[in-house]
Amino acid sequence: MNVYKENYWSLYLDFVEDFKDIVYRGYRLSYLVHFPSLIRHHPDIWGEMTKQSFKQVMQHNVTSREQVQAVFSNYLATWHTPQKVRNGQVAFLEDSLLRIPPQTYQNYFDTDKTIFIKTYKYPHDQAQLNVYYLQDYASRHMDKPKAKIKQQIQTLLQQFPAHHLYQNQVFQYMFHKKINFVIDQIDRMEKWIRKTAISVVVMSSPNHFGRVMAFVAKKHGIPTISMQHGIIGNEFGYLPKVATIDAVYGQFEKDWYMECGVPKDEVKIVGHPRFDQSLQKPAITKAQWMKQLNLDKRKKTLLLIVRGQRDLDEWKIVVDQVEKTLNLNIILRDYPNDERHPLLLHYSTIKSTKNLTLYDILPHVDAVVSYASTVALEAMLVGKPVFILHTKLPSYTGYYNGIHSQVHRDPMKLADMIQLYFTQAKWRKFVQKNQTRFLTDAYPDQSSSSQRLRDLVDELRRGDIK
Repeated sequence: MNVYKENYWSLYLDFVEDFKDIVYRGYRLSYLVHFPSLIRHHPDIWGEMTKQSFKQVMQHNVTSREQVQAVFSNYLATWHTPQKVRNGQVAFLEDSLLRIPPQTYQNYFDTDKTIFIKTYKYPHDQAQLNVYYLQDYASRHMDKPKAKIKQQIQTLLQQFPAHHLYQNQVFQYMFHKKINFVIDQIDRMEKWIRKTAISVVVMSSPNHFGRVMAFVAKKHGIPTISMQHGIIGNEFGYLPKVATIDAVYGQFEKDWYMECGVPKDEVKIVGHPRFDQSLQKPAITKAQWMKQLNLDKRKKTLLLIVRGQRDLDEWKIVVDQVEKTLNLNIILRDYPNDERHPLLLHYSTIKSTKNLTLYDILPHVDAVVSYASTVALEAMLVGKPVFILHTKLPSYTGYYNGIHSQVHRDPMKLADMIQLYFTQAKWRKFVQKNQTRFLTDAYPDQSSSSQRLRDLVDELRRGDIK
């Protein structure tokens, strides 16, 4: 663990401890607030994270992830409620990260035993028999408890008159905002859970809605499954583990969580149902696909995966070098897929993937170059060669170290690797073997993840897993 990570987790545990007496309906709110949101717009704090001297202003001295996990595991262990409902309904907490394909629900889960909890209700949403909207459980009289808790927070803040974080106005604004969010979610989930006979809840993440649901469900004796929603690239998004079971992609994550002090039987290699699409026939043919994107059928195609304007200068170097040395179609997929991306505006030769789904695209490309994203893993599962622009995040877990020869910080070297792949058969064979070896650890079971999830749900519904 580097100094940056040690300082981040020390600051977080300071926060959890300093505000642990802020309680609503029996829940210590500092355990539930999404901490990164509180410091996201605080560049001075992020700058201090890299300094050894920052340790001197904090109470905690975290040197391992085990210390972080232990704080949450010990708190969750204070609830000993036995499982009340067995063989009851399965609830899926459907937020933007869950992304389980509709066919998984249709083919693997019984309609009369499956319900969906929506985290947001749009004006056009219609009432459905098996769909619950958390907003429908909102209380009218929340102003008084929120005002009381706000006053408690203000009183506590006065105890830290010169604090390096707590006296920042942006921090205080976000703190109150996120506390109100957590209070609302606790209130709504408590109401919903008391009115519904649930055996298992499946969620996407140990943060935001998932964090609150895991705690509320634990209090009421309902087991939870947290699906892995993306590669564990940045560890801040995946620790602490708070669900009964974390359903992960492969051995990398199981080992990682065990290093955090999580018992091995609380981490199951399930994969993710959306990756089952890699086993299915593409929805459109290659000819249709090339026509839709207006590509030259005489050329091979390189898919470029970017995230907004991050590393824009590096991506320009990659594109410039590829265009100098190779004659390829280049298509771009941006998260969140903005058709006005600067690379599309700068290079007339780059085409947008438009509104095509990822699994409409991947089967038909010849190679993928990406930031350290989950898409790179998905491309490998479809059998495509992948090249990665190394992340600059000091909180990076080293997820793609297993294919290190295809991962580079230097965009020129990355472009050279792409050129080698398209021009040398020996390099193509090496890349194929390299990725096959990587997948044995990263995604060892390529059978139906949907079936494995169903099997895990059934085990929990029956009470086979304590």
